[in-house]
Amino acid sequence: MRRLVILLVATLLLAALPAMAQRVALVVGAGAYRHVPGLANPPNDAADIAAALARLGFRTDLVLDPDRAQLEQAVRRLGQAARGAEAAVFYFAGHALEAGGRNWLLPVTAEIGSERDLRFEALDMDIVGEQLDGVARVSIVLLDACRDNPFRLRLAGVSRSATVGLGLAQLRAAVGTLVAFSTAPGTVAADGEGRNSPFTRALLRRIEAPGIELRQMLAEVRREVREATGGRQVPWEHSALEGAFYFVPPPAATAATGAARDAELVFWESVRASRNPADLQAYLARFPAGLFRDLAANRLRELGAPPGGGADRIAAPGAGAVTEESLATVLAARMTPEDAHRIAATYIAERGPAKAIAIQGVRRGSWRISALPENVDVAEIVLERCQIAYGAPCILVAVNDRLAEPGPPRPMPRVAHAGAFDLAQVPGILPTRRGPGADLARYVAGPEPKAMAMHPTGRFYWRTGAASRTAAEEAALNACNDDRERNRRDGPCLLYASDGQVVLPERRRTPTPP
Repeated sequence: MRRLVILLVATLLLAALPAMAQRVALVVGAGAYRHVPGLANPPNDAADIAAALARLGFRTDLVLDPDRAQLEQAVRRLGQAARGAEAAVFYFAGHALEAGGRNWLLPVTAEIGSERDLRFEALDMDIVGEQLDGVARVSIVLLDACRDNPFRLRLAGVSRSATVGLGLAQLRAAVGTLVAFSTAPGTVAADGEGRNSPFTRALLRRIEAPGIELRQMLAEVRREVREATGGRQVPWEHSALEGAFYFVPPPAATAATGAARDAELVFWESVRASRNPADLQAYLARFPAGLFRDLAANRLRELGAPPGGGADRIAAPGAGAVTEESLATVLAARMTPEDAHRIAATYIAERGPAKAIAIQGVRRGSWRISALPENVDVAEIVLERCQIAYGAPCILVAVNDRLAEPGPPRPMPRVAHAGAFDLAQVPGILPTRRGPGADLARYVAGPEPKAMAMHPTGRFYWRTGAASRTAAEEAALNACNDDRERNRRDGPCLLYASDGQVVLPERRRTPTPP
């Protein structure tokens, strides 16, 4: 009888598993434009993509022909729904344009006579990026919105600054994000002669196929669109993903995952009511990232026992010498084996005298630093930079040539600091840069309005004595993002301070509106 109960519970829990590994999507199609000729395909494109994602288990929000308020509200809903999700998708089909270095999505009510109208009539694409930044393990942005349109022609005719571009500008993907355009930046895409645009038609052919990794799928989409348009349209993407993503996993992986879940469910059912802490610790040791790890940890606390298996800890072979194999074993608990071995090999090859690597479990990403002086706390610096990059505390994996002891994510106080600017609280830098004579002290002495931007690599950029706070923030962020030496690697920059206040915890990537 007990075995029958266990099997029934396991069956019920398995049925609920898709909701636990949540995937969410916002799909927008704008075609019925009121002040310019409409587009036939975007509503079809959006409806077909939404249906495909729904079949794949995404909780999908389909929005057709929105006005600006409806579009903004939908993006806000996506940001809320994406918190803690395995994957979040934003798809937009319709008119969009680039002006002043920014990309603007155009709702059907847009009436634009000059660039000044954009803030009121269109939606800044950076708002979408802010809503998705750091909330889901993987964020995917698909823009079938590079169609040449009369809005651009109208603005180009009245703009004195000649900042209205053809097509869309390149977007910098945050870590854990992939952005795909239906054509390359600065060019335009076709609306299509059939039901769907060339880009969306190629997506629909592949998105439900099992075993195609996302970047491989987009490469196949690019080839099909290029061939279908005679080379006039070449889709483009920018990826800051640090692991593989499948809309439909390979069949073998799916079967293996199902078998593993069966084993975990039966194991958990056998120990969940036990009053012996060793039983619950055994569950945590065998399934350190299991579905019931938080329940097991809570139960152990009720029994007055430590978790032992580590509900928040990374599975690791224990402290010891770092080899490519031992490091890859640790990393593989949070990413694909291929990525784990690639990152491990890179770390082994990096120069000392001081280096370290940390991992962020929810976002399944890693952060490495190397070539630091011997006398610095390299563990503290890598954990601070990792938390800045991913927006959540990270786990220390290795320092120099030694694996770290298995442990939980370690929140870094300097990264969470908000309030008055204090050199001692600046994260991710060498201690020498916190002194009164260091370069960052010039920001403290500089006149307001002023602002400082930073990148997780420990680079800071600032502007003092600007015309306004918005101008200072914009100048600092632009200088940071346009750093040629970094060459836009490792994601976008964040605003660190505005005037004398630290705003890093807000994770802002755009200036305050004027």
